[in-house]
Amino acid sequence: MNNYERTAAWLKACGKQPSAEDLSLQIGCMVEEFCEFLKALRCDSEGYAKLLERTRLDLEWYASKLKRKEQEVYIPIYMRTDALDALCDVKVTCDGVAYLAGFDMNGADEVVLNSNDAKLVDGKPVILEGGKIGKPEGWQAPNLRGFA
Repeated sequence: MNNYERTAAWLKACGKQPSAEDLSLQIGCMVEEFCEFLKALRCDSEGYAKLLERTRLDLEWYASKLKRKEQEVYIPIYMRTDALDALCDVKVTCDGVAYLAGFDMNGADEVVLNSNDAKLVDGKPVILEGGKIGKPEGWQAPNLRGFA
C-alpha cells in the first residue's frame, strides 16, 4: 500500500470521508504542518526573518480557525483540476526539499505512518472532546532523528 492509500485508510478508520467539513479541517491540518516547517527555517536577513515569522503566525492563526471549524474553505468545482495539480506539485517539491536536505523521506514517511496507525486502538481512533483524534496511553511521537 502506498503512502496515499495508507493515509486514506487511516482517515477512513477515523471516520473521515470526502465532505466539505472534513476537507476544510484537513486543509487546516496541512497549513498547520506547513507552519511547523516554516518554524524550522532560518534566514540571515533580519527583515526577511521577521516576514517569515509574521507569515507563519498568520497561517497558524488561520489553520486554527479551520481546525476548530470556525472557518471553512472549499475547492470550487471549476478549480478541482488546479487544486489537484497544486497538491501534486507540493508533494513533488516536498520530496525535492527532502532530497536536497539529505533526508531519508521514505524511511521518515514509514515511521510517521506507523505512528499514525498506533493512534488506532482495535482499528478505531481515540476521539477527544470536540472530535479531535487523540493518542492512546503509551503512544509515542515518531522519532525521526535517524532520517534527518
